[in-house]
Amino acid sequence: MPLKTLRAATWRHPRPVLAAKAAVAAGAAWLVVQPLGGFVDDYPYYAPLGAVVAMSTSVVESARSAAQAVAAIVTGAALAFGVDALPLPGAAAVAAGIGLGVIVAGARFFGTMGSWVPFATLFVLIVGGAHPMGYAVAYGGLTALGAAIGVVVNLALPQLPLTPAAMAQERLRGQLADQLDLLADGLASEDVLSRDDWARLRLALEPDVRRAEDLLRAATESRRANWRARRWAEVADRREEQARALQRLTGCIDEVIALVVDVRTSMHADDLVAAQLRERATAAFRAVAEMLRTVDGEPEDPDGPDAPAAASTRAAGAVARLAEDAGRAGAAAGHRYLAAAAIAVTLHQAVEAWS
Repeated sequence: MPLKTLRAATWRHPRPVLAAKAAVAAGAAWLVVQPLGGFVDDYPYYAPLGAVVAMSTSVVESARSAAQAVAAIVTGAALAFGVDALPLPGAAAVAAGIGLGVIVAGARFFGTMGSWVPFATLFVLIVGGAHPMGYAVAYGGLTALGAAIGVVVNLALPQLPLTPAAMAQERLRGQLADQLDLLADGLASEDVLSRDDWARLRLALEPDVRRAEDLLRAATESRRANWRARRWAEVADRREEQARALQRLTGCIDEVIALVVDVRTSMHADDLVAAQLRERATAAFRAVAEMLRTVDGEPEDPDGPDAPAAASTRAAGAVARLAEDAGRAGAAAGHRYLAAAAIAVTLHQAVEAWS
């Protein structure tokens, strides 16, 4: 039981595991470099530095970071040699090296390791002193050695951070459901809400959308070159499908909000047909919100083992009733109630996306 709890905790919080792997890789790199001797004795700390730089939850990202860091060091050293060959005084040489390094660092190939280019140029010019070549070899070589050790540790102990992505998706799904409930409350209000009132009801979903997408992207990449990934392939595939559905759902709800918030639409008309359409839309919003809160057989208020399917059925039924009423209203009054029909179509797409 304690082992199961510990495993669940590491799934929810992968950073402690990442820290442990980085510590193991750095320690191993330090031990490996000690017997080498020679000029390496002056710069042994670059080996554990390389191990830390290469550490990631993704094996592919680990190898990419290692390659980019070493390439950045080699490029920065080359720039330093070129600047050193010019008849420039010390300050001018440093300024020229840093300037060139910052320009080259913008190359897409270096990725997040681009800043290492001017650093390497500066270190070779300043720290290298009278032996820039020896320093550059030690700097690049030991960093590459440590990075290789980091990649090996990552290959041996790969991570598959699916749980953080699932938690972010759950948070986003809950916020989408909350937004639908707020829209339902607004439509059910006895007083017609102003544009400012509707604006206050809107939730800022964009940060959570981006976080869910970033975490899922990291989880997807961590499956590559990961010998543990096959075991969790079905779960990972389901998470990716749900993420795509959430993306479509977010877009759908944004469209619904735009239609409901616009006080010029027929949803806010003062007549019996509009009142009935508002009632139908309110019921549809609440039903779709319930569907979003009922996932993987673990609803907030369980109705039984088939609660997710039942919630989807109820949502589809509520949306269908809204569509039928909007269709009849449109047939009788032309395009006057087009907004209600558009909301029904958009909610239908949302139900399809998650069902």
